[in-house]
Amino acid sequence: MDRRPPHLPHLMRCSIATLFFLSGLLAGTASYSDEPVATARPLSPEEFLGRPIGTDFQLADWTMVSGYYRKLDEQSPRVIVESPGKTTEGRDFLIAIISSEENLARLPQIKAANKAIADPRGRTAAEKKNAIDEGKVTLFITPTMHSTEVAATEMAMHLAWQLATSNEEPFKSARENAVIVITPSLNPDGVDHVVSWYRENAYTPFEGSGMTKLYQYYTGHDNNRDWFMLTQNESRILTKLLYQEWFPQILWDVHQQGNSKERFFVPPYRDPLNPNIDPGIVAATNLIGTRAAMDLNREGLAGVATGVSYDAWWNGGNRSVPCRHNIIGILTEAASARLGSPIFQEPSSLKAPVEGAPYQPSNQFVNPWPGGWWRLKDIHAYELAFARSLMGSINREPEFWRKNAMEAAERSIAAGKKGGPRAWLIPSDNRDLGATRRLLDSLMLAGVEVGVSSSPFKADGIEYPPGTIVIWRDQPYGNYVKDLFELQVFPSGTKPYDVSGWTLPLLMGVRRVAVANDFQVATQLATRATDAMKSFHGPSTPNGRGALSLSDSDTWVKLVQGLQQGQTFQYAYGANEGSLLPGSSELKTGARPIRRLPRIGVYAPWSSSMDEGWLRWVLDHFRIPFVTVRNEMLRAGHVGEQIDVLIIPDVSATELDHGRKQGSIAAPLAEGLAPEGSLAVKEFVRKGGTLVAFDGSCHWAIELFQLPLKNVLKEPGARDFSCPGSVLRGVVKPHPWTAGLPDDVALFFSGSVGWNVMSKSERDAANRIEATVSTLLEYAPTQLLLSGYISHPKALEGSSAWVHIPMEQGQIHLFGFRPHYRGWSQATFHLLFRAILLSPSATRALETPTNH
Repeated sequence: MDRRPPHLPHLMRCSIATLFFLSGLLAGTASYSDEPVATARPLSPEEFLGRPIGTDFQLADWTMVSGYYRKLDEQSPRVIVESPGKTTEGRDFLIAIISSEENLARLPQIKAANKAIADPRGRTAAEKKNAIDEGKVTLFITPTMHSTEVAATEMAMHLAWQLATSNEEPFKSARENAVIVITPSLNPDGVDHVVSWYRENAYTPFEGSGMTKLYQYYTGHDNNRDWFMLTQNESRILTKLLYQEWFPQILWDVHQQGNSKERFFVPPYRDPLNPNIDPGIVAATNLIGTRAAMDLNREGLAGVATGVSYDAWWNGGNRSVPCRHNIIGILTEAASARLGSPIFQEPSSLKAPVEGAPYQPSNQFVNPWPGGWWRLKDIHAYELAFARSLMGSINREPEFWRKNAMEAAERSIAAGKKGGPRAWLIPSDNRDLGATRRLLDSLMLAGVEVGVSSSPFKADGIEYPPGTIVIWRDQPYGNYVKDLFELQVFPSGTKPYDVSGWTLPLLMGVRRVAVANDFQVATQLATRATDAMKSFHGPSTPNGRGALSLSDSDTWVKLVQGLQQGQTFQYAYGANEGSLLPGSSELKTGARPIRRLPRIGVYAPWSSSMDEGWLRWVLDHFRIPFVTVRNEMLRAGHVGEQIDVLIIPDVSATELDHGRKQGSIAAPLAEGLAPEGSLAVKEFVRKGGTLVAFDGSCHWAIELFQLPLKNVLKEPGARDFSCPGSVLRGVVKPHPWTAGLPDDVALFFSGSVGWNVMSKSERDAANRIEATVSTLLEYAPTQLLLSGYISHPKALEGSSAWVHIPMEQGQIHLFGFRPHYRGWSQATFHLLFRAILLSPSATRALETPTNH
């Protein structure tokens, strides 16, 4: 039976939509002069678009979306649209501020009250009461961070119009009680990319298929993993709005999910609960979600679930970072259609959101959805119903939400005064200045106060010099710092939903000291990371003046810039030195020349790889030039004529060989590398090229070159091993490639891999070659877990994490993990840069005999 809904032929439907659009504009312009008339009725999204929101097979692009909000700003005195910055690709990032005319006229006072609520230190009881009385609940709504979760874009347009124009409840009271700040999309670039892709493929076999590129230039779906590291423009803009300008009490992050389970998720979140989130914030989150579940069911919207799938453990998401800032972070997840296309779901295809349970009512899923058609307009119905419920919760007791935020801030400050820890120190002898500066920048942008000691002092019995960075815990966002700086111990009895450990100083390679007891020192607040680091001078080098230490990640930028300007260097690795010396004509003993930048190619599949995107971000951030390499370029052969180094990110062996699933995209783009491209890569390495592979792509390289490595996690004893996202300890092995690295390096392990070298009998049985395998980094043989969760660690302990294999005239570097992981793990960026930037002419000479 064909359950596809009937639709007009494409051209006819476009023509009718165009007529609606034109008639809507004419209807609007007929009653407006050049100056907006406040009493005229603002255009609805339906009138502006020329069709109802949520129309099947129709999606609004960013020009339409931004145009509507600007039109609403022109036509309504209750709406102010601002652009606080540019997106990654240069589009305007917009916010729409909606409230009553009276509230908008006193926004500076409301912002000042919000700031006092968020930071009540030093204020009298009367001043605190005045802030509560003078403030208004401030609600941020953030649709379409994930641009393939398309429904919320038009939903928010409709919600903005209702908030601006409706005299019905809850909208009328919401204008009086609250200031609502809507980001029309957290990813405007992605809105355009996804809509363009959908339009191109609508009414074809590829309708609703995945794109060939990331919808956010560097991160794709991982843009919701960037909220503590703040690598992307969009993350940085919203972070500044939240913690330096607006200080809201509530944030609603609007998402979609798969469509086989519940129709709509609302909090409470499932366990485990992170202890660094204030209990008042947790309880208030649960209160809003539970009321919404009741309200949606009263409206006849079935399939609402709570307490499933999404936990409140990990940091780094758009709803989880605000929770550590004493802001209620609400996540909703609606079941998806196929982008703009409706789907039909048989009841037998549906699954309970509670793992292992039958599809029937439960306390977490009180009214299952019966199945049937699921469309954009259905998603809108659930999201708009949640919005009404949320506004109702605000309206019933607006003062409560402001008091709750202030009380949470006071509890955070009081906890900091008690110690455990009292403060964190970042000593001025840190070796990686680039990583330290980046860590401080992310903290300060997120509203954390960073102080610098004015004199020598003693803390926990240790003396520290002036210029030491001091981050006191007794500040409103002290719990946020605690959550980033301490070691995570994931509770037993459950497995993580996502990342389980993220201790940021470890990942960045920055030494921090947690001070347990109270101490006295005068500090000056820093306004910029560079100001905080005036007493930081970086590592010294044995070769003195002019030498650059590779312990500082800034050195890699200097190396690249110098080579681009025609300078030459020598890499001094003798006596485990690990430094760069200027010039290469007179080589120092234990040094090799670096005379040119290698030509770097980054492999990109036609399926949009987030790991490839993060790799591009790291290379761009450090100004390392590269070209993108596609399947067809490799299949063409003669790869060495184009590049010297080929980097293959974390891509599965199946996708590398065979490409995308047949039928998911036009045939030329569906093909993989096998066999011609694979053989071309083999030839490239044997003739002098360097191959660098990460994580999943290492399996492909091992099979292609028949390397004598076995995956220790495929051994019988590793069946119960699990480590979905944690910080592990890597042990650096002495070798010219690793000269100057610390003995231990923190690395991020996320379903990654480790190897042992095969014995002769194992090689013979597996038909593998004999090769010289140098282990440059191994997973620690003891005390492997630093932060997060791991089960049965012995399966991985002592295995190789980074290996180097010479292959005829070329070489292979295999990383069992991703050293550039999500832009977080700067401590292991150094390993990646060593693999790609030590010149090809020097690499053979770097090899030394190694026992295997």
